[in-house]
Amino acid sequence: MTEPARSVGEQLLLSSAIDRALDEIDMEAIRRLRGVKVFLSEQYLKSLDQEYLIGSLRDLLFSNGVLVVDDVAQAQMIVEVRSGANSLDTAAVTFGIAEDQAMPNPLTGAPVALPELAFFKKENSFSVAKVSLVAYRADSREHVFSSRALLGGAYDKHVHFLGLIRLRFTDVPELKTIKNREKTIVPIPSALKPAFAP
Repeated sequence: MTEPARSVGEQLLLSSAIDRALDEIDMEAIRRLRGVKVFLSEQYLKSLDQEYLIGSLRDLLFSNGVLVVDDVAQAQMIVEVRSGANSLDTAAVTFGIAEDQAMPNPLTGAPVALPELAFFKKENSFSVAKVSLVAYRADSREHVFSSRALLGGAYDKHVHFLGLIRLRFTDVPELKTIKNREKTIVPIPSALKPAFAP
């Protein structure tokens, strides 16, 4: 199976940060564009998930009566989108034997890989999106409005105890839904399972 470039958790962290950044938009400025033909320019937008950002902005404009056009020649107004950040950071702390550790073989001296044996492990991931907009008239290039920097973020934290108990803390709605469907289960060793257990 081919693995995707980013996990579903990473994608949801990034898209949630974008959603929260767009929640900071001055809606009064957007409503003043009702009935106006607007071209959404991506010229200065180079970031991860920019398609999701543009799609979300189009949805926001359409739902507030703005006439989004795909041809700049038809536009009365141009809205430029730029992104100062749209990425994520991760950090992990392990108490025990970390993954990819090795010890020398006492007979040959060659390194022997050790499996991870963590008594306690914490993994933190958080995302940040920083988006700004500027709008101007298509004919005269006259400035209409600029947004301040719109910031959004999300986090996803995992805590493992003794390799048996795993807890998740997140503010990503979709990951919370998954979390609620998963129960924190302590696996029972096969030797201790009753004969009728699955």
